[in-house]
Amino acid sequence: MKRESFFLKVLSPLHVGAGQGLSHIDLPIVREVHTDFPYVPASSIKGVVREHYIRKVSGQTGMSVADLDKWLSEGNLPADRDFDNEFKKQFYWLKAVFGSQDNAGQVYFTDARLLLFPVKSLKGVFQLITCPYAVNRYLEDMDMNGIGLEVEEDGALTFSDEFTVDGKLMLEEFVFSAKKSDELRNFAQNLPVDDELKKRVVCLSDSIFSDMVKSYTEVQTHIKIDPDTGTVSGTALFTTEYLPAESLLYLNLFCDKGDITLTLPETLHIGGDITTGKGFVRVIKGGQK
Repeated sequence: MKRESFFLKVLSPLHVGAGQGLSHIDLPIVREVHTDFPYVPASSIKGVVREHYIRKVSGQTGMSVADLDKWLSEGNLPADRDFDNEFKKQFYWLKAVFGSQDNAGQVYFTDARLLLFPVKSLKGVFQLITCPYAVNRYLEDMDMNGIGLEVEEDGALTFSDEFTVDGKLMLEEFVFSAKKSDELRNFAQNLPVDDELKKRVVCLSDSIFSDMVKSYTEVQTHIKIDPDTGTVSGTALFTTEYLPAESLLYLNLFCDKGDITLTLPETLHIGGDITTGKGFVRVIKGGQK
């Protein structure tokens, strides 16, 4: 089975909701059950990619987006209409890739898993934190050998000394004993991100990383203004959680037919609040096998 990997670099705060929350956050983001790490479900990614290609075919052929979506869901073109061969070719490619009500698509999407998470730093504005579990899970997903990253609870493995002060690294209100790591450096060098971001990669312990990805997401408070009074309307006050910009996630696409290929667009909008600029990600192509 052919595999292609992609990375999602979050450009603006990203909200893929988990429904109504039970904590102080009214609209939390979706998280893995076993780790509590934020992630983006495969269904969300497949949905926005499917819509992208439906709109692309619509623009090329003049067919309405609504009709294309309906026909693709049903898996067939209406028999009482004539379509040219080029449109039929594009339609049945869409069906083969994304499937229909009666047939599964031949391209399989995985969830986008979190690899790097931005945290405010005393020096250098922010660092991109990860942990041994996240790193080795990523390497396993990419069919690569794991690496030994040993880090103490109060320690941090760093790419360089550039963002440390007297051997210490301060993230949010926490101070860690910093130590340069060749293993971490080699890992970061192979990531498809800018060199400026690679040198910000920091490895913390699994438990500290887990705490930080739960505590330092972006939470925004929203209100609704009554147009007559100019004040807050009733009890229309709520909070929404977002995965912060600069986060890096990754996913795999699998295909069991060698003659079918799918290229993801360079930029996607995932999740809610598009009209306020939320949820934009840059797609970076990784390797394939």
